[in-house]
Amino acid sequence: MESSEQGEGSGQEALISKVQDSRKVKNMSMIYSKFDFLDRPWWKHSYDERDANYFLLSAKRHQHAILLAINESDSLFWKGYIDLHREHYLLECITAEMKNIHDAIIDIFPSIFFSDLPIDRFTPSFALQLHRQIGNELISNAGQYRTRHVMAAQENYVYMAPDLIEDKMNELFCQCKDKFGRTDLQLEEVIKYGACFLVYFLTIHPFINGNGRVARLLLSYLLSKFTVVPLSLYIGSKTRDVYLQCLREARYQDPFNPGALATFILECVYKTSYNICVVMDIDTQN
Repeated sequence: MESSEQGEGSGQEALISKVQDSRKVKNMSMIYSKFDFLDRPWWKHSYDERDANYFLLSAKRHQHAILLAINESDSLFWKGYIDLHREHYLLECITAEMKNIHDAIIDIFPSIFFSDLPIDRFTPSFALQLHRQIGNELISNAGQYRTRHVMAAQENYVYMAPDLIEDKMNELFCQCKDKFGRTDLQLEEVIKYGACFLVYFLTIHPFINGNGRVARLLLSYLLSKFTVVPLSLYIGSKTRDVYLQCLREARYQDPFNPGALATFILECVYKTSYNICVVMDIDTQN
């Protein structure tokens, strides 16, 4: 989500007076799973009776089928789809960003298929490095935390005060290491943890610009064992608007409740695996 930078004067004073809105992130657990997926999310058509359990079971079945197909085929068979998947992700970006994000994707994800990337690499320094790479020659102060107050564009919401950013980033990534480092994680819990990460990262809003691009790639890193990466959150028409509304719903509850966002991410995981099975003609019934 884009941010609106405020200058000096009365506008800046008004913004600072609202900073307490984002200070509720202080001194609390940021990565948790004690909330429910939505069985009837508001963005679904009334005739669509598929619930969260359907998407969980179907995604797991598709992923199992994909893994079997990968093991039974040589790498050249999959190269065309791998290139296609990456190209589709880059369509989310403006032309000037494409090379930077393409290079970042290649660096981060050695394989697009269920990579199980090391959680020890998931640090604030990794986020700064990723922002520097994505923002190269495009974003001023790329790879540095912002030093000014900002608020959401077209929204009366102030992101975290700049003096809190470094400490809260350290805490957020530490909690992620603890939760995502478990060896017994299942898809449903990982998606809930991922939704929490996305909400809190974008509430901290560590950079002056490019927060959404970095956050979505970091989410893909966290989910890499359970989905094809990078995971697109813009699958289908109007999904960007749904995604942004889910973010708003999560942070306007106290404590944050990313149930809608987790449901949306789950659907994206399902659609990604489903599309692979359709395009590559993979049998999911065995």
